[in-house]
Amino acid sequence: MDNNPSNCHILNYRKLTEDGCAVFETDSVNLIFTLRGCCMVDVFDLDSSTPVAYLDFDMKRNVMLGYAFGSPIIGLPFSNQFRKTFGKIIFPFRDLRPRHDVGFFIEKTYRNKGEKGLWNLDEMMMAIALETAFEEGVKVFTLKPTGDRTRYYRSKFRAQIRPTTGNDVILGIHVRPVRKKLEHIELQEVDGKTHFFRVTGHPDIR
Repeated sequence: MDNNPSNCHILNYRKLTEDGCAVFETDSVNLIFTLRGCCMVDVFDLDSSTPVAYLDFDMKRNVMLGYAFGSPIIGLPFSNQFRKTFGKIIFPFRDLRPRHDVGFFIEKTYRNKGEKGLWNLDEMMMAIALETAFEEGVKVFTLKPTGDRTRYYRSKFRAQIRPTTGNDVILGIHVRPVRKKLEHIELQEVDGKTHFFRVTGHPDIR
């Protein structure tokens, strides 16, 4: 984790879980993270009022995140706090999840090396999923990689190939050890509970 304060930004994870929304401000873009039903993460660009990313997972399934993933509760409303705070902003909710055959998606310009100058949004969303799973007592977070993403999950989130009787590749992330070993996110705890993500906001130096 980079110790230079100018390269780090804070996401209030506890506010996200309790209020259903939290603002994440960087030098290049301001985002709103929302969490519905402890399983649906949406990210909006606050400056342009557009949806830019989502991650859907279901901790009650054998495969919690994967390709051809239909959200378990797609019609679940956003929190009262989100609507109260941002109700005057017009978000194009009909445009959510344009590729809902995939449970984990980020618009290209908001990815690493994208035009928005934003870094590690993917890691932030996975950190939310893993921390939510940890607080729910889930030991192994299972997923089915989309396309050729097996190497991505294995290198970035220490996922391991799980035994299966089918031809599909299923990966598992051991939640307890991995949640504190993400390369660009440091968990800040208060009274034994994670309250903040301290996020490194620049490319890797290798």
